[in-house]
Amino acid sequence: MEHVEQVLDLKAVEAQMLDTHKTLEGFIAKSNQEIEATGKASTETKAAVDKLSEQAIEIADRLAELEQKQSKRFDAEPEAKTPGDALVESDEFKTMMQYKRGGARVEFKTAIVNATPAMNTPLVAGQRLAGVVAEPNRALRIRDVMQVGRTTSNLIFFAKENVFTNAAAVVRNTASPVVAAENITKPEAALTFTSDQEAVVTIAHFIPVSKQALADSAFLASYVNSRLMYGLKLTEDDQLLNGTGVTGYITGLNTGATAYAQADSPQSYSTNLDYIRDAKRQCQTSNYEPDVVILNPKDWSDIELQKETGGLYIVGNPLSSLGNSLWGMRVVISNTQAAGTFTVHASQSAQIWDREDANVEISYEDSTNFQKNMATIRAEERLAFTVYNVLGTVKGTFA
Repeated sequence: MEHVEQVLDLKAVEAQMLDTHKTLEGFIAKSNQEIEATGKASTETKAAVDKLSEQAIEIADRLAELEQKQSKRFDAEPEAKTPGDALVESDEFKTMMQYKRGGARVEFKTAIVNATPAMNTPLVAGQRLAGVVAEPNRALRIRDVMQVGRTTSNLIFFAKENVFTNAAAVVRNTASPVVAAENITKPEAALTFTSDQEAVVTIAHFIPVSKQALADSAFLASYVNSRLMYGLKLTEDDQLLNGTGVTGYITGLNTGATAYAQADSPQSYSTNLDYIRDAKRQCQTSNYEPDVVILNPKDWSDIELQKETGGLYIVGNPLSSLGNSLWGMRVVISNTQAAGTFTVHASQSAQIWDREDANVEISYEDSTNFQKNMATIRAEERLAFTVYNVLGTVKGTFA
């Protein structure tokens, strides 16, 4: 704003300079005529010339001062002479002021320059970059390590084995002498079941957009669609891992996991690698073979930076382009996982059930949209997540 005011002042002073100079030239010409006619200039004419000469000098100084401020603002190299300097320093002006005769003229030409960067310029069109610069999306990886199925219902029922009493044994006749196991009662096993269920949940959000904005901006609809879809998947990613299981919410992997418990007592594990390996043992004890470990980027970085006494990296290899793995398990690095937390998971112990794939719809008839020329863009998906056995997932924290 200050710069704009300075530009306006500069233009005003330049105009005042030209007007004063023209008036002064007129009175000097009149003074010359009077001298030729009567031998001297009249008192009034002489006084006017003196007054206008003083004004011209003051205005020239003011003009030079403003131009110097402009030059300093943009760190520009000083020009050879400002218009004010050119007038005051000209021989014609000096002669005119000394003898109060003759005239002095300096051409004031408006320089053709671009406007400052903060202002629109009529001469050069700005370059418009395509699209919108947005924050980078979080890498969403939790769904990638889950079994996925489809459902046509709003509720998933599944039977779970409760207790299995294994009575299988070698059947033999214990009489003497031992004979083939014929006509012998076989041992009876026992097997009981329990039922479980998970409801299909809805993840959705919407955004209002004017009809004019959609019509005037070719990329706006596709951009809004992509951001809404990302928002859906971001929430899904968090729910699959951290969903609380409260009615209407997904029971996430961490919520339905078994707490990590060290095998040895007293505790003998001290590094992140120790904890992860022992958590794998815990799953294996329950006859699950875990194939995934989910870590926050900070914890994975700490693991990769661990070194042997000699300074060699234990896990990390700055030159390696191979996939990340620990103890034969794929490492999933995700900001959805809280720092300091690890989840060791057997992928066969849980499953996603898609009821309605993520989709985006637009409506011009929502609420008062028709009256206001507005549109509502909505993104929505429906899914369920079943954790078949909590023993297939172990969650712990690094000490």
